Amino acid sequence: MDADAGLNHADGSPQHRDTELFSSEDDSSLYFTYSGGRNELQVNDLHYEVDTAAQIPWYERLSEFKLPWDIKGNKQTAINKLSLRVCSGQMLAIIGSSGCGKTSLLDIITCRDEGGAMTSGQVLINGKPNTPQLVKKSIAHVRQDDRLLPHLTVRETLAFVAKLRLPTSFTQAQRDQRVDDVIAELRLRQCAHTRVGNDYIRGVSGGERRRVSIAVQLLWNPGILILDEPTSGLDSFTAHNLVITLSRLARGNRLVLLSVHQPRSDIFQLFDLVVLLSSGSAVYCGAARDMVPYFTSLGHPCPRYCNPSDFYVDLISIDRRSPEREAECLQRSTVLAQRFLEKVRATDNHMWRPAGSNAAPTHTER
Repeated sequence: MDADAGLNHADGSPQHRDTELFSSEDDSSLYFTYSGGRNELQVNDLHYEVDTAAQIPWYERLSEFKLPWDIKGNKQTAINKLSLRVCSGQMLAIIGSSGCGKTSLLDIITCRDEGGAMTSGQVLINGKPNTPQLVKKSIAHVRQDDRLLPHLTVRETLAFVAKLRLPTSFTQAQRDQRVDDVIAELRLRQCAHTRVGNDYIRGVSGGERRRVSIAVQLLWNPGILILDEPTSGLDSFTAHNLVITLSRLARGNRLVLLSVHQPRSDIFQLFDLVVLLSSGSAVYCGAARDMVPYFTSLGHPCPRYCNPSDFYVDLISIDRRSPEREAECLQRSTVLAQRFLEKVRATDNHMWRPAGSNAAPTHTER
């Protein structure tokens, strides 16, 4: 790839290379492509229950004059008969309202689940059951909160992580090159020497801080990238640019899996695959472009000029303002989940496809 091609102003004068290559969100070049083998993530018939008592801190139990082991909670279903399959080159978004099971699913995949039990099903990474050791070698997990050192600059943060995380066989020059590659890939050159900061220390913007969190995980060049609500707390413009970055990472032969609350329409169009969750059950799993035709076939067409993700998340959300509304919403979401299971029962990847479609979309096809 000729990185210096086309770096001229409209009047023919040369433009500074750093500004064009590292600051422009319009540049779609790939600087840091995953060179490993093809990755595949499968979730098969997963059923996961959470013990509500385990979610209560022990000191709050003692305040009620009860010993921690004397309190028995009710088990609630967090994930119910969920199946999905995603491969390298694809970006899958888990969409749903708060409390629908998005974070629980990501925690199960990355072996970070606490206070719950998987009663049935399995999670496979490249055909092998997920274990903490396999997850550590295969998956980079970006949590919802940015856990960074505020006094370090962006480059210092990445250099520090590179010394800790990269193999000891790497020379200092190789570590520096990896840091440069990640900074270029995530468009962080313009803030590389700015402190990360936090709520009390002035530093980079919220979108840049989120990209630094992704860069920290990207340093060791993982094939699978999982992010828990990466757009939370960001304005719409910054969120859109962040998802564009994730789309580029998927195009670089990576598997990208993220949860998102209710994406706007231009963000929704960037997703290859979508899982729509309601109370832990999938009411749709398939290509993002096929979601509207699917629900239209069930008698729920999306109104014209309406964002599909907004409309269908509202359709399956549980309204708890009154017992009658809650019962009605639960009944509707249960019926939709059952209809979806009936339609994908005979498929090999548990995803709905319209008649005549043979494969799920990838960034290469798009």
